[in-house]
Formats: sequence, structure tokens, C-alpha cells
Amino acid sequence: MQDKESFIHNLFSRIAKNYDFINDLMTFSLHRSWKKQAVDHASSGEFFADGAKVLDLCTGTGDLADIWIGHPQVGTVKALDSCAPMLESGYQKLVKKYNGAPPKLEMLEADAMKIPYDDNSFDAVTISFGLRNVADPDSCIREIFRVLKPGGMFVCLDLGHPPVSIIDWLYKKVFMRVIPFLGSGFARDKAAYQYLVDSLATWPSQRNLSKALYDFGFSRSYYRDIMLGAIALVVAEK
Repeated sequence: MQDKESFIHNLFSRIAKNYDFINDLMTFSLHRSWKKQAVDHASSGEFFADGAKVLDLCTGTGDLADIWIGHPQVGTVKALDSCAPMLESGYQKLVKKYNGAPPKLEMLEADAMKIPYDDNSFDAVTISFGLRNVADPDSCIREIFRVLKPGGMFVCLDLGHPPVSIIDWLYKKVFMRVIPFLGSGFARDKAAYQYLVDSLATWPSQRNLSKALYDFGFSRSYYRDIMLGAIALVVAEK
């Protein structure tokens, strides 16, 4: 587990400066729409109200945190990541956007498996392309459940497994093979983006992840396929 933590930390430290550019390139900027959908689902809970307190884990360069800032019902945004270079890149981006300190926001270097907040603290928790990279996803999910208020929503946005076999084959055997070369050409780090491809092999399907969340105590869960299931939202309510 420690080896994976060190590997992931070093990987994202290396690509922090080019992270946003490569994301836009790989997804044709569609990731921004996916993240907006994640916030929409996370704020759909019955008890989500004015002054809501939200947590974005593995926030990276803060794209989801920025969407939360703009949500009219949100009063406080906590954005955590264990990689300081990613946080620094994100904070500087947001400072430039807001001409100063971003409103509502606190960014903190912290471990998603040891969330430094009290039980029942947040109305919603989001994680975008991050749970797959955590050394112990089960520990992270248990922590998410702990800090969520009863009735609060958890949303995980990540890679998916297309349910149609031919689409799944094209996605994994054609498109995913292009990604390391994009990383090599634009970030000069083929290994980092090869990891993105390799990590999908052990990542559960959206259906299985959604079902598994009941075992952690969530009262209901569902998933939504994006891009024919190549990307997926998994949503759960405490």
C-alpha cells in the first residue's frame, strides 16, 4: 500500500503543470461537463440546502471544487489532495480566475484515507478520477461514509467499463492505447499515462461499485453511464 501511495504521489507531482492541458486534450474538454454532472447529482439530496458544506477529495487542480464554489446553495468547500504540486497548481489557477483568494474554498494537503474532519460534517462528498488511485479504496469509502451527514450524497466520477462488448473492446484496445503516447508527446511522461490505462484492469465496473457501496452502509446507490459507459458516475446516499 505504501508503495502505491509513493508511486501515485510521484506520478502526479511530475505531471501537475500539464495536468489540465492533457485532460482537455484527451477528453476534448468534455471532462468539464462530466464534473458538472457529478456536482448536480451530489447536490440532489433531499436535505441539501442553503449554506451546504461540501468536500471534494483527491481534488487535484480543483476543477470540481471550482464548480462547487459556483453552486448557489454551497456555503463552504473543502478540497483535499495528498499531492502538494497538484494543489499548488490548482490554487494558482483559481486565484487567477477570481483575482484573489477563491471564495468559500479551503484547500488542504491531506490523505483521503484519513479525512481530518468530524463525523457527519458534510452535506455532499465528491471524488473525480481519484478513488481508483487511492492505495486502499475501502478505507477511503469508509471515511467518506463517516464524514457524510445522514441523507448526504457521495458521487464518484471515474473511468468505466462499457457494457456493450464491441464498445468495450474499441475503448480498451484502441482509444486507451493512444493515451500513453499523448502523455509522452505533451507531458513527456509516457509512464504516468500508461498507469492510467493499466489501472482500469483492476477497477470494478460501475455496476459492481454501486452494489458494493451498500456494504459500507449507504442506504441507496445508482450509477449513470457517460460516453457509452467509458466514463461513469456512481452515486450513493447515506
